[in-house]
Amino acid sequence: MDKKGTRKKNWAAQLYVAIGVAVLAVIITRDIFFSIGPLNDLKLKFIDERFDRRGEITLDSSDVVIVEMTQASYDQIPPPYRAAPWPRNLYARLIENLNEAGAKAIGIDVVMSNTDRLDPKNDQKLINAIRRYGNVVVAGKVNEVREAMLEGTFSDYSSSVAIVKKSVEDYSSLFYQADSSIGIVQVISDKDGVHRRYTPFVYSASSDSRVPSFSFAVLNKYLGLPANTTAEIKPNYFELGPYRIPKYDNTTMLVNFYGISNLQTFKHINFVDVIDDKDFNTVDEIDLEEEINTWDDPDFGLKYSGIFKDKVVLVGSTMPEDRDVISVAISRGKRAGDNQMYGVELHATALQNIIINDFIRVQSKNWEIILTIVITFFGFFISSWIKSIKSKYGVLLEIANLLLILGIMYGFYEFSMQLFIHSKLILTIVPQAVALTLGYFGSTAYNFLVERYQSTEIKRMFTHYVSGELVNELINHPDKLKLGGDRKELTIFFSDIAGFSTFSEKMEPEELVGLMNEYLTEMTNIVFQNKGTLDKYVGDAIMSFWGAPVFYEDHAHKACISSITMLEKLDDLRKRWNERGLPSIDIRIGVNTGDVIVGNVGSASRFDFTVMGDTVNLASRLEGVNKQYGTRAIISETTYEHVKDSFLARELDKITVKGKKVPTKIFELIGEKGNESAEKKIAYLQPFLQGLAFYKEKRFEDALPFFESLISEEESDPPSIVYAKRCKFYMENPPEPDWDGVFEMKTK
Repeated sequence: MDKKGTRKKNWAAQLYVAIGVAVLAVIITRDIFFSIGPLNDLKLKFIDERFDRRGEITLDSSDVVIVEMTQASYDQIPPPYRAAPWPRNLYARLIENLNEAGAKAIGIDVVMSNTDRLDPKNDQKLINAIRRYGNVVVAGKVNEVREAMLEGTFSDYSSSVAIVKKSVEDYSSLFYQADSSIGIVQVISDKDGVHRRYTPFVYSASSDSRVPSFSFAVLNKYLGLPANTTAEIKPNYFELGPYRIPKYDNTTMLVNFYGISNLQTFKHINFVDVIDDKDFNTVDEIDLEEEINTWDDPDFGLKYSGIFKDKVVLVGSTMPEDRDVISVAISRGKRAGDNQMYGVELHATALQNIIINDFIRVQSKNWEIILTIVITFFGFFISSWIKSIKSKYGVLLEIANLLLILGIMYGFYEFSMQLFIHSKLILTIVPQAVALTLGYFGSTAYNFLVERYQSTEIKRMFTHYVSGELVNELINHPDKLKLGGDRKELTIFFSDIAGFSTFSEKMEPEELVGLMNEYLTEMTNIVFQNKGTLDKYVGDAIMSFWGAPVFYEDHAHKACISSITMLEKLDDLRKRWNERGLPSIDIRIGVNTGDVIVGNVGSASRFDFTVMGDTVNLASRLEGVNKQYGTRAIISETTYEHVKDSFLARELDKITVKGKKVPTKIFELIGEKGNESAEKKIAYLQPFLQGLAFYKEKRFEDALPFFESLISEEESDPPSIVYAKRCKFYMENPPEPDWDGVFEMKTK
């Protein structure tokens, strides 16, 4: 292919990769298929960061006045009224006085679910006041045990709509029936407990209707709409009367916080100052025996001040002990608690946002997706272009590339912050940062693959003979291609087919070769999958090792898991071979851990990467020892000490192999701890272990019954058969007094 064709092919490949990266960026940032918690948390923190960067703001005037239930009010209310909950006649007096002062709508952010503690007549006084003026909203709540606030679309009630699952008709308020004007005061917080959003309504499953949230119920009164009118859901906004309220998600609006200290935004009037008229005596008035009348005094009374004229009045507690304190998106500082305000202030802020159309708008989801795709392409191709520049200063170019990406991220962050401060528009930051990051790493991965293509081809050829990691080690460290080696602790593995000569004589050469190729391929794949190095095939035998050329601390573990996997795979192969009329075979495995000489051994022109030493020889001997005990996999004591915390094994014996004088304990490898089959087998073998303990103490008569308990016509444990024979032998021919229980192997 000519250079023009090659360039065209490269551009097409880059385009395909860029499209794939862009799709991945959209999936990640739009929570398609899965959600990444830290990214969503970061999105929320950036909303808070915008408010902190903007700072607190002061409105020239506000349409909401807060009548707060403070400690000062509490102290001025005389007995027997001075106890929580306050008598309902005080609220009735409050409603009457506020209406006389021209209040347009009143919302009482106090849930009253029980009858008046002093006199039921007080409840009727409040009901009469609500009905008389028709501009009052009482607070309701969903039952926290039987009801839930969930998140999702309105058409799918399994997520973002606030749902009253088993709502009671009064919504925890005795005064719902006064004129059916109820507002749910519970507000939605995000996963971090911070309140940033406000929901227009909750959905009552029991009555199959929507119920306004507190601020929206008060807004109904302000606009003169029927009780319990709820906002209509439009594609991009909620509509209530003349107001179009931008959506943040399918069921909430973002609250535009003015500040934590809302004294500068909303006038705060003490509850007691509104009810202190000529017919009510405060504690001070009683003590001083003098009328003060902060409400209706002709000279300074609040009634004549014009404060409440055509205003929305919200009544709520600002006493810390009432615990109506919530965390919000704006903060006055960085200390804990600097982002807290009272619940009534949140309702007031949401109301003020709506009344003066002071909304925060969010970049549309479609534009967010388009921008994510564009920025992903930009990050990918600008990085690819920089990486394509051939220079001896490649490291510096890569640093410049990374700094460019980070600089673009910061620029986008700053632009988004300023856009919020000056235009009240949230341009998402996290999706674009993710897009740039994926574009950069996608470009890096693509260029790496292209540049390593030829090396990959070479590796693919060599991995037919040695592990891929060995090839990598030799490519990265060519100095290892020398004669000689190093002393290292490794784990050595030998396996051999039991009775190979016998069954091979019964097969045609073609069948035998096919079966052996299938067997060796599966076993070798297991070695490679577990980071092992294939040393060699010796006929039907396999020799491999773990821990070189790349060292792993858990080399013994990898060798043992390979052994177990090989035995399991062989069981599968035997079923397939039986179906094809081929003979069943079994294998024996020996594993040992210890110091060996590892490296390239051979002539100057031809050498192999291999291991040598007594550790290797013992591993080979252990493979053959299986014949003595009728087992399939034996590991040495040193290997057992490495893996005893993760594998189950039973002690078989203490032996000396042919040609060696130092005895070693040997163990049968059973399986991984936690494996149901392995756990059952080790439990089944408990009598063997008890018998072995008696055997070591030369209590052969005591040991024999334990071994014989594992011997039957249906199923027998081969090592138990071996030990039963030994016990009978020693019972007739007692060993020498200095007998140490070591069994000497006479054959390899």
